[in-house]
Amino acid sequence: MAKPKTELGNDQLRKRHSVMVEGGAVQRAKVMDQMPFDRYLMDGTITLAQHQACEYILNQASMAGLFVTGRDPVGGRSSRKGGATPPDMIERYGKTMKVISNRLGALGEHIVEETVLHGADFSSNANHMAILVEGLDLIVNARLSGGRNPVRLIKNKCGG
Repeated sequence: MAKPKTELGNDQLRKRHSVMVEGGAVQRAKVMDQMPFDRYLMDGTITLAQHQACEYILNQASMAGLFVTGRDPVGGRSSRKGGATPPDMIERYGKTMKVISNRLGALGEHIVEETVLHGADFSSNANHMAILVEGLDLIVNARLSGGRNPVRLIKNKCGG
């Protein structure tokens, strides 16, 4: 048997996660189910839009300094939207989570935050999963799909 061209991944990693090795000039391994919400997407428990809501929350938390990520391998600085500082980003993150707590209460906010930021797996609890899905739908509708009436700009320009 020929030796693989890459040493990416190992048996232990492949047993615990779904790993995809991308070919090309520089090969790399990509863990497809690193977070529980990744597995939920792969299992069909959540939709792609709900998964994007998880990534949106995770990005906001990262920019606010609430979720620590590794250093940019290229060495570039993080580009915060509009030069926002971490306190600004904490406020934005708080406003996003407030969308969930206003509708689902503290438990709903807790379930979404624990799943996205801390990797908690609620798949064995159908009630918690239903709350998670509803919370992610709230973020999809409030933050990722515009959330505002696009006609409002036309009305303002026309003096209406």
